[in-house]
Amino acid sequence: MNQLRQRTTYVQSIPIVALTGEIDMMSSAPVTSRLAELLDRKPPALVVDLREVRFFGSEGIRTLVEAQHQADELGIKLGVVSDSRIVLRPLQMTAVDQMLLLFADIEDAVTALRG
Repeated sequence: MNQLRQRTTYVQSIPIVALTGEIDMMSSAPVTSRLAELLDRKPPALVVDLREVRFFGSEGIRTLVEAQHQADELGIKLGVVSDSRIVLRPLQMTAVDQMLLLFADIEDAVTALRG
């Protein structure tokens, strides 16, 4: 079984949650709660780094949509970093890419969200 690893780092007080592995029914709950916990602390912004994600399906989409709704309610900008078709394709097919701020790398995300 491929487990999902998550690591949180900070760039200019913005939490960056980097996920590695597969986001599926088994692994999405800890991610959802981690993102909710970070958003509750009201950071200036939050970045979810999905560049190392190898599987991304409906659970991954749901996780991002939930985080985006919470961020909107709190007035926090949420950025999603991915350069992979594995993540971008499902987001485009479901039009969820329209509701997210998508970036190709961390630097772009931090620069845009900090502003």
